[in-house]
Amino acid sequence: MIHRALAVLLAAVLCAVPTLAQEQRGSIEGVVRDNSGAVLPGATVEARNVAQGAVTTQVSGADGAFRFPALIPGQYEVTVNLQGFATQKQTADVVLGSIKNVSFELGVGGVTENVQVTSEAPVVDVKQSQKSTNISQEQIDRLPKGRDFTSLITAAPGANQEPRSGGISIDGASASENRYIIDGAESTNLRSGTSGKILVTDFVEEVQIKSSGYTPEFGGSTGGVINVTSRTGTNAFRGSLLTYYENANLDGDVRPALRLNPSNTTQSEYITYDRDDVKTLYPGVTVGGPVLRDRMWFFAGYNPTLQESSRTVTFLSTGERNTFDRDFRRQNATGNVTAQPLGNLRLKGAINYSPGRSDGVLPAIDGSGNPLANYDLGQKTPNATYSGSADYVISNNFLIGARGGYYTSDIQDLGVFQGTRFLFLNTNIGLAGVPESLQRSNAFSNVPSNFESTFDVSRRTNAQVDATYFFNAAGSHSVKAGVQVDRIGNEVLNGETGNLVRLSWNRALSGLRGPFGYYQVRSNGVNPRRGFLTQGDISQTNVGFFVQDAWTVANRVTLNFGVRTENERVPSYSADPAIPPVGIEFGYGEKLAPRVGAAWDITGDGRNKLYGSWGVFYDIMKLELPRGSFGGDKWLEYYYTLDTADWTTLNNNPACPPACPGTLIRGPIDFRHPSNDPAENSVDPDLKPFKQQEAVIGFERELGSQMAASVRYVHKQVDRAIEDVGALDATQNEIYTISNPGFGRSATFFPAGSSTALPFPQAVREYDALEFVFTKRYANRWNLFANYTLSRLYGNYSGLSQSD
Repeated sequence: MIHRALAVLLAAVLCAVPTLAQEQRGSIEGVVRDNSGAVLPGATVEARNVAQGAVTTQVSGADGAFRFPALIPGQYEVTVNLQGFATQKQTADVVLGSIKNVSFELGVGGVTENVQVTSEAPVVDVKQSQKSTNISQEQIDRLPKGRDFTSLITAAPGANQEPRSGGISIDGASASENRYIIDGAESTNLRSGTSGKILVTDFVEEVQIKSSGYTPEFGGSTGGVINVTSRTGTNAFRGSLLTYYENANLDGDVRPALRLNPSNTTQSEYITYDRDDVKTLYPGVTVGGPVLRDRMWFFAGYNPTLQESSRTVTFLSTGERNTFDRDFRRQNATGNVTAQPLGNLRLKGAINYSPGRSDGVLPAIDGSGNPLANYDLGQKTPNATYSGSADYVISNNFLIGARGGYYTSDIQDLGVFQGTRFLFLNTNIGLAGVPESLQRSNAFSNVPSNFESTFDVSRRTNAQVDATYFFNAAGSHSVKAGVQVDRIGNEVLNGETGNLVRLSWNRALSGLRGPFGYYQVRSNGVNPRRGFLTQGDISQTNVGFFVQDAWTVANRVTLNFGVRTENERVPSYSADPAIPPVGIEFGYGEKLAPRVGAAWDITGDGRNKLYGSWGVFYDIMKLELPRGSFGGDKWLEYYYTLDTADWTTLNNNPACPPACPGTLIRGPIDFRHPSNDPAENSVDPDLKPFKQQEAVIGFERELGSQMAASVRYVHKQVDRAIEDVGALDATQNEIYTISNPGFGRSATFFPAGSSTALPFPQAVREYDALEFVFTKRYANRWNLFANYTLSRLYGNYSGLSQSD
């Protein structure tokens, strides 16, 4: 009944507005007083968006307070009018998630008198205990950057490109533990947890990186939350023509590469390869302006990626020298409409579209490929997000919001070779008994690949409905509560179009070999004449709830309390009716995440803030695990003696495998046996969700109207991880136990050949960092953002996905 009621509520909201998710707004609040410090109720306060001209009006309450809780990011002119007092104006720059304090002291004056006070927005946000970095359009235009918004993330303290963590690591987490939101639509890759969407930087209005202390509204992340908004139109028609160009000649000298000698893999050597000729052009256009002046605006942009690559290769098998080409095209486009049809209603809808296509592949630069292979392969990668939001300010103390989004991506390979691929794990050059015509170098392959993705469609629909209520009780309170729905889907059919045969010349396996060594054949068991296979069609819906309160006491201390909970169902890819459709399920009671924080305006003038926070965070499992361990991947391996020098005949028998030439040494070994098969019962029934705690303390000080310095100490620790713990059974099949390392079934283990149990190590990952930041916002033709982080990442656990 609860889920049905929620579905009805969400359907009603999503029929009224497009779909979207996560915060897309900032706020302004303050108090109106007279010169004596007495509060002034009944003052009319207007917030005017300078670029769009939209005006929002509030009236100060009995305590003189006013607030604009749902503003589109941008610069605002705030005006206060009260009969008998002089009019005052201030300006404030609103960014995502910010609370700008703009207070007034009105002097007595005639109704026609106008006293304009222009001030910069506060540098220090004294009411929040979260740590976030906001990069505005103004900064983006001036910063050195790549073509995608992700190149901006590492400007945030504690954010780094870490190859061993699989990508962007924030505060010590692996790359799979972040969340990415573009215009409110979650664009996180369902399988890997990395960014699944391209958005070129010329379309970006703002990038916000939440690093720590974020409120219960944000879940499913133990790293950072990256929130991106695209540029919006204004009351003035504006456009741009732009282009970027890259050329391989700009990359500097070609350096020698170290490789194994192709004809003798016991030796290494340096070699300088020919430089690839790569040319990339990024022509673009943007345009924005009013649809209805002061009411509705649009923005659109198009900036495709046009890349041509060529590679000249000397093939080791024949000495033949050829040049090969690859063309790549990505259609980067964006469009959005924002509207304020009423002073208290704001709407936004956005589309971000970036499908790609490549034609041709380049052979291995070391010449180990086959000159007779077909390199005219292609790939299509459809990719898009659609989003929308609505914020309705019902009264000065009540706000409701709805947002949601749809993300879709696919991978489709074109022209892939249909048949067996032979791959040399080492060379047979000079091996006795092998005719010269059959001798090949190390890493030789008869075809570039026989792996084909027929389709790999990912879909995500996410939605949020929330309400915020402001009231006074021993201070001022801002209570926000909401429900979030996240529906994911993956329909996949990919794999090797024929067997993969890998040859180990003049080598033995467990002391067994043929006259020429041994070889292995990879199959999938569904169709033995084909290799590795991933297949499945899954969908699952998870629901989360949160409630949080920002309680400001005596206008100087803000306490943040909140809790979130969510359910999580990890789907099974197996079509076997004997295997449950859900591989892992966590209920609401298992994922309670309390969070607390405090921010203290030490001097009461908004210039010095001491803050701290503590919280529990749970990760959302990515599809990498269920695809591999819950029936999506199918992989059988057979090992045979290599009794013939003619490797081209090893897969001629239609019954191979298992009836392949030579003597079977081992196999079939099942490397992807479903762990959620009830017959195996390899999912720990006491499995707990991935859990992390963090504690933060920091200090910020304003050094002037445009400068601030801060220091932050953060400690994050993994309390419990989830891993697929691999083990071999009596027949060498690789069976993964899904468990919490060091707990439950994985509390102990038996070493091979021993009957004595030993403690299994718990997953440990601890991150400690001391961070120093200096900010000087853009003024007088310069700005500066500098940070230094001294950190230590310690433990034995890197992460479940993207970091093995």
